[in-house]
Amino acid sequence: MKRIPIIFDVDTGIDDATTLMMACVSDSLEILGVTATHGNNHLENTLRNTLNVLKLCGREDIPVAAGAQRPLLCNRKYDEKNESGGMVVHGANGLGGYEFDFEDTKTALRKEKAWDFVYQTIKEYGKPVVYCLLGPLTDAAILLTKYPDAARYIKCFVNMGGYIREGMLSPMSSVNIFYDAQAAEIVMESGIPFYMCPGDLTGDALITIEEMEHMKQFRSPVGKAASLMVDAYYETCSKIGENVVNGLNGQSMHDNCALAFIEHPELFTYGRYYCRAESKSDLCVAMTVIDYEDTLKLPLDRKNLFFVDSVDREGFSSFFMECFQKYERMYEQKYERQ
Repeated sequence: MKRIPIIFDVDTGIDDATTLMMACVSDSLEILGVTATHGNNHLENTLRNTLNVLKLCGREDIPVAAGAQRPLLCNRKYDEKNESGGMVVHGANGLGGYEFDFEDTKTALRKEKAWDFVYQTIKEYGKPVVYCLLGPLTDAAILLTKYPDAARYIKCFVNMGGYIREGMLSPMSSVNIFYDAQAAEIVMESGIPFYMCPGDLTGDALITIEEMEHMKQFRSPVGKAASLMVDAYYETCSKIGENVVNGLNGQSMHDNCALAFIEHPELFTYGRYYCRAESKSDLCVAMTVIDYEDTLKLPLDRKNLFFVDSVDREGFSSFFMECFQKYERMYEQKYERQ
């Protein structure tokens, strides 16, 4: 099987962590590296979480680099929201209070900054790479600004971000776009195909209560950790009324939806449009403005956005659960040999 070369940029909270767990056990992906950025938590915590998740998965062979501590343009609104947004949902440590039973690791940590690491990696790899952006887009924006020729080595961006029908931290924004609207504008205008999995869509990528109960039976270290994290995620989201989607009670797995799109695009539908992230308006800051009706009459090559608008929930949950079942089978085989 020809594997997909990929780099992840994460702000490791619960859905980022479980996404990395799923990616680490995939036969479809060639993970070239992971970079950690600000977002759900401060960089110190997102980096620690990223390194520890990879250690838990037995994948300290995957290099990790630290990215931006703050957005391109810092502002008071960011400071206020950064303290009250992701930490409310993902907990003070970013993982719903889950603690690893080993010392923090830095084995996989590279000395260079995220954008330098990514540029060196994709240039040396020599073939177009998928760049999966699961946090604010700061690292990708710095990469494109510092290394304009990086675009030739990136096949596409796949992003979890954006909102169409409603906002979170502003009337029309998602968390990941809000935390660095200027960076989002740079990345979307780069000319590189940009696949957006917005919050409107990823909310439908739900793991039901029944599936969460099944996860509690997992025996592998990775499966146990995932179950505890998802339970904590559900508990927090229940308090803010985000636990029922389309009549189903459960937990939406937002970042995991982007991974599912990369590995199983047949579970999704999408359209192609022009999009720009609003970075200057006060009321609509971080809004992803999409030209649905082609009012701008732009040529096809200017339509930079592939907007993912529907997901097969059952197909998604099957993919999600199967990834963790792999860990269970590996765990059982390990102890059968002993």
